[in-house]
Amino acid sequence: MTVKAIPQLMGMLERFPKESVILDHLAKPTLSDGPPYAAAVGVFRLARYNNLYLKVTPRTVAEARNGKATPASFFPLLVSEFGASRIAWGSNFPASEGTLSELLKASQEGLSVLSAEDREWIFSKTALTLYPALTSQAVTAK
Repeated sequence: MTVKAIPQLMGMLERFPKESVILDHLAKPTLSDGPPYAAAVGVFRLARYNNLYLKVTPRTVAEARNGKATPASFFPLLVSEFGASRIAWGSNFPASEGTLSELLKASQEGLSVLSAEDREWIFSKTALTLYPALTSQAVTAK
């Protein structure tokens, strides 16, 4: 979805407060205006919904480098509003251009402005929270 559908998303989050909802690409906000990211205010208004999780993708990382936006000004703000435990990285592979390794590397570079603990949540722990079967599969694979 895009930011245009945020009002409908809010209605759904209020109607189903016990269901976890994952918002892909952060609803594709425009970030080029830079801090305080007025064009993305709709996304930040969603922080109050504890059942909402965000998926940061290569598209988000690229958008955080457009215009006046920088990863250093955007990602710490995003984490301060939502908490790293409600943000997960998604590769968007194969839809995003590049290999999976290239997409991961670019995202790790973009999010390198965050603490190691925040990055651990975004690149691993949040997904394990949302998809507990991943934990059992990881144990089985060893």
